[in-house]
Amino acid sequence: MSGEGAAISLRATLANSKWTGTGCPHCQQPINVGDPAVLCPSCFTPHHATCWRANENRCAKDGTGARVIEPRGRGAPAAEAAPPAAPAPKPAAAAPAAPAKPAAPPKPAVPAAGGRGAGPNIREAPGLRTMDGVKSRIAAALDGFDPAFGVAVDEVTVTIDAARLPDAARILKERDGLKFDYLRCLSGVDYQADGIEVAYHLFSTRLSQKCVLKTRLSGEGAGVGTVTGVWAGANWHERETAEMFNIRFDGHPYPEPLLLERDETGRVVPGPILLKRFKLRPKEPPAQFGFPEEE
Repeated sequence: MSGEGAAISLRATLANSKWTGTGCPHCQQPINVGDPAVLCPSCFTPHHATCWRANENRCAKDGTGARVIEPRGRGAPAAEAAPPAAPAPKPAAAAPAAPAKPAAPPKPAVPAAGGRGAGPNIREAPGLRTMDGVKSRIAAALDGFDPAFGVAVDEVTVTIDAARLPDAARILKERDGLKFDYLRCLSGVDYQADGIEVAYHLFSTRLSQKCVLKTRLSGEGAGVGTVTGVWAGANWHERETAEMFNIRFDGHPYPEPLLLERDETGRVVPGPILLKRFKLRPKEPPAQFGFPEEE
């Protein structure tokens, strides 16, 4: 009877795998580099994959059952050898071949809107207005703002100088044909020497279209005007982004930390934790929360 319970993955044993050289409890032989292995989901004891299956998909140490998931794609261990299949019997008479159906015409590729990110993963979002149409309407509305356009997966990105971003935001919300009335998310990205990017993810609930409005700041301490007067939902988003990246949203009605706090000197502690310069905490000890240390 096959073991039941959790699903476990088949792993390739590497030179730096924690279980390399460990004895398999089923065959008592060491697990060597290149051997497919599995770890018991209960006691984390390593087994040869063949031994796990030979033991009815159960741990030879504590009897825990689990089915093995075969990995796919890059990094998958070599498949175990299978016995050769018996040759198929030759049919008595070949059936007449059916007429071949004409091949379906290839789907037209989505034209890239330019900028970083354009590539094979670009695709139109089902049910929404096309990216080319969104880009053309934004370009007409922001004529004179010198916007830079790009594509991120399934939405148009438009980058504006920080000094003009609040004006551009109001146009995107109020202009006919755009009506981006919903600020889905506001986030920051630390590009280190290239500055800090602020991204406003927008959606039009009336016209079923979306885009990302962006600006690039010079670095920590730099500021961009608040858009709380355009989208009230930007209030908490801007407070969080300001403390996480040590930037300003000038004109914000209450520019206080949202998740962190100030110490007795007024400094936000522990600091801008999403900047790449911020020192990470040490790793938790292995199996601290019941999970084994990975290779």
